[in-house]
Amino acid sequence: MAEFLKDLWTRISGSERYLPSYIKIPAAQTDRSEDLAGSFDADKNYFTVRVNEMFLQKEREWFTKYDPVVIAVTEFVYDEAKVTVPFVVGPHLLQNGLTQELTIKEGMIFKNTTVAGTHPFRGDPFSIRIVLARLEKKDYLRDLLKLIESAAGTYTHDFATVVNNYLKVSKVVLDGIDTLLGKKELEGLIGHSNTIMLNAGDDFKPGYYALINQNEKETDSRKFFIVDNALCYGNSLQDCTPYREADYVLYSIMSTVKRKDLNQLPFYKKWKDLLAYSMPLNTISAEQWDLIKGKLFALHGELRLSPDLVRSQVTELMKEYTTEVNEIKSQRESLSAPEAEKIMISKWDKEQDEMALQILKM
Repeated sequence: MAEFLKDLWTRISGSERYLPSYIKIPAAQTDRSEDLAGSFDADKNYFTVRVNEMFLQKEREWFTKYDPVVIAVTEFVYDEAKVTVPFVVGPHLLQNGLTQELTIKEGMIFKNTTVAGTHPFRGDPFSIRIVLARLEKKDYLRDLLKLIESAAGTYTHDFATVVNNYLKVSKVVLDGIDTLLGKKELEGLIGHSNTIMLNAGDDFKPGYYALINQNEKETDSRKFFIVDNALCYGNSLQDCTPYREADYVLYSIMSTVKRKDLNQLPFYKKWKDLLAYSMPLNTISAEQWDLIKGKLFALHGELRLSPDLVRSQVTELMKEYTTEVNEIKSQRESLSAPEAEKIMISKWDKEQDEMALQILKM
């Protein structure tokens, strides 16, 4: 995969139309400076990469002669291995969202597409490649691009929380990108490549990055600001206005110490199963309590090995789950329901419970 990334960047940066104009927006020039203050630490932070904006000027014949294509390729460590997550934003995704996105007289804006994450940051290496290209409108190329977009779309629709599932599909996306890059009809306009290495002393901080289709010498980086995830231009954060002088892509790498989509992670079903077993019980016998503790123990093991959680959240979750299980036990003890009110357990379920207890005692 690393060779693919190098090859991708060599081809795009070798394009005759490649005009690198790259700006990292200082945290003080954003309305989220507090969120951008800390650095990424391995096993302590989650990362999310988003294309926050893509602005396309109308005079450049977008959607009439050319289709816009944003290629994002992120490489990071997941489940103790380096993985590559490719994503493509093309005309089909853009046009499907036009009714919900902002269309203006100067051009078109597309907002907030997640291209990688939310995933734990596990350390070196971390690489991101973002490219804005234009593709001549030809039916066979549009069909190919639609296939690539559909495959890439499975990441955000189905696999964003479990990367290993997406890796089976990502080869289709990478092969499709590779095919596109071999076509003369595809021209790279702007792009940026960055690899973070903590072992080399890099300070990896969250932030906003702008790729602008304008000569670097004509761009005053001190006058760019971020307001509400949008690229603005002016003399200060208070009086800046949306930037409209050139095509651009604005992307961000954001950090958090706690993810909020736990119900989509694989381990969550075990927690729900534990609750489904415990909650209907009017009283909890010693044998049933041993079984509940066994289920909690197994859940703890899965949390510790989860590639989708940082260590601090594993600890926090286990404290929450243990507290809730103990509260269930206390509530059942206080109820002291008579035998007649106990929920009947089938013979098969009872046999399975006894078998599980025997396994725990091995």
